[in-house]
Amino acid sequence: MIRLAPLCWFVWTMAACGGPAATTDASTTAAETGATTTGTTTTGDATSTTDAPTTDAPTTDMEPDGRLRLHQLQALGTHNSYHLSPGTLVKEWDYTHLPLDQQLEQQGARKFELDIWFRGAGEPIDVYHIDLLDTSSTCATLVDCLMTLKTWSDGHLMHHPLYVMLEVKSAFDPAGAQELLSTLESQILSIWPEDRLVLPDDVQGGAANLRDGLAAGGWPAIDDARGKLLLVLHDGGKWRDAYTAGGTSTAGRLLFPDAFGDLTLPFAAVHSLNDPVGDAARIDAAVAAGHIVRTRADADNIEPSAGDTSRGAAALASGAHFISTDYPPPKGDKYDYVFVIPDGTPSRCNPRTAPPECTPAAIEAL
Repeated sequence: MIRLAPLCWFVWTMAACGGPAATTDASTTAAETGATTTGTTTTGDATSTTDAPTTDAPTTDMEPDGRLRLHQLQALGTHNSYHLSPGTLVKEWDYTHLPLDQQLEQQGARKFELDIWFRGAGEPIDVYHIDLLDTSSTCATLVDCLMTLKTWSDGHLMHHPLYVMLEVKSAFDPAGAQELLSTLESQILSIWPEDRLVLPDDVQGGAANLRDGLAAGGWPAIDDARGKLLLVLHDGGKWRDAYTAGGTSTAGRLLFPDAFGDLTLPFAAVHSLNDPVGDAARIDAAVAAGHIVRTRADADNIEPSAGDTSRGAAALASGAHFISTDYPPPKGDKYDYVFVIPDGTPSRCNPRTAPPECTPAAIEAL
């Protein structure tokens, strides 16, 4: 039911280099800001190193209580994390991910994205990409996907919070929207108990809204949020409006609404800004404000097929907290390309926001 109150070493391996960085999603645009990162390009036996430009970074002072916070990490994520390639006919869809628990255990992924489709109020919620055309998934329903994550989490309770984006793909139905959103929250709570979630109310505290609460109190300490899930409603339209009472409130909700770079929204706290080159200014502003940002190292098989590492280098330098890829380690046999978080264990200290004394092991070392 709906609760109505309460890798820099940047490691790349590829056969060829070149090609422009892609810009794909409408919600995206960012610049190469933050700490210097290093791109390593390997072609045959030759290795060359290039540095991304830097600008003045936001403060990296330790929090007053000396504890690392959620916005001070940088972690690997996967895009459409459930996805299995439907074949080579559509290049953009021709990528395959391991099951979610294997991504966690073998690849170090800590951020996931699930596309969800409602059948009806109280019915199972399906997980797949495109209706009729691209429907294969490593976990067929939301409950299946969440159970896979939860089972792994239960065996590794010292992991830092997992960041899970839920994108509603079903057409918006104003008459049934609240019942469907209630179904979404009830199915989440059937797997993940409320005390194992980082909630908007945790961040808002006694402030008037989520944005102001974040400005006043910041994010929870990583150590206080280990073993937990942070859920994001990845929608910028009518589903988000329905979930936030017309954009005014997240009280009692389980998911953080995606603000897509708009820092003025009352619920602004997390942002999808998928292009770290074109969206540099908005990523920079969100990171400087202490908000959490997700961006993408590659998209639509453009960078992987071209051996282009520039977008990933920009993502790392930007200070974005969760960086999605379709090609996490190890390198596959489709393209000689892989994206990793450099020196992570598997995550690392954020190059823009973490204090100098931070170590990757303090973020997570299972």
